[in-house]
Amino acid sequence: MTLPNIASLLIWTAVASAQTAATLPSFEAASVKVSAPSARPIPRLTGGLGTGSPGELIGSNVTLTLLLWRAYNLIPWQLIGPDWLKSGKYDIDAKIPPGATKEQFLAMIQNLMVERFGLAAHWETRDLPIYEAVVAKGGPKLKEPGPLPAGAPRPEAGQPPTLKTMAKDKDGFPVLPPGVPRLVPFVVNGNTRITARMEPLAVLWADLERRLLRPVVDKTGLTGTYDFDLTYVPDEPVRNRSTLEAGPPDASQQPAGQAGVSDSSDAAPNLFAAIESQLGLRLESKKGPVQVLVVDHVNKTPTEN
Repeated sequence: MTLPNIASLLIWTAVASAQTAATLPSFEAASVKVSAPSARPIPRLTGGLGTGSPGELIGSNVTLTLLLWRAYNLIPWQLIGPDWLKSGKYDIDAKIPPGATKEQFLAMIQNLMVERFGLAAHWETRDLPIYEAVVAKGGPKLKEPGPLPAGAPRPEAGQPPTLKTMAKDKDGFPVLPPGVPRLVPFVVNGNTRITARMEPLAVLWADLERRLLRPVVDKTGLTGTYDFDLTYVPDEPVRNRSTLEAGPPDASQQPAGQAGVSDSSDAAPNLFAAIESQLGLRLESKKGPVQVLVVDHVNKTPTEN
């Protein structure tokens, strides 16, 4: 998470903590119950502002870890609390008032945690493992952004072509067209490729933070936008934070950009070697200050209003 985002969350939390629970934004109605035993207890949290169901928040087999990540917009390493936060499962059905802002929506989840679980938490800075991104010996190997081919229509930003319409290279990876800012991961034959067009390195570091579960601090001094392809054999602990507790995703749950995974693998380098050989950069393991949310108290059994 970037320092401006952390600062924003700290300001919002400070303001919210100065108010009573009655004055904080609340859902119009909310039901929170302990989940019944399930043969397939995969956590699922859907809905909310910016989704296809902006008027509701629905959760099944949801852990308090996932709720806290959502409520405070956390990356996994930013949450410090008891281990059972990852194991208790709950069902949630909440109605969001019309016209709510994103900040109000997050405050509603925070308020729900306080009212139903007795949550007490605070922010603090801890010295934790991080990665520092630096320029490797020999210098960066990043490319200047390529232009759209002459006469080609400009695709809508943020809407990459489908896998069916994209051309494939000799290794079977889709070729992302130039000219529009985006970063997309693909998996083919057991290898991962992170393809970027017209993106700053900050976007790559944010993606790798979710894969490596550790903050990445940019010390490269490179402030431009670039085109690059990073191909490696994945051995990171998780693909993204939404599947951290659910275990390895099955094929039906993988996003379109990660279709086509198989058990076979060519001799691609691991992530750290690929960053150095293909991008001319390096990740160095360090320790540094990290803003974390520390859970002081939370109840296992929710109250039902």
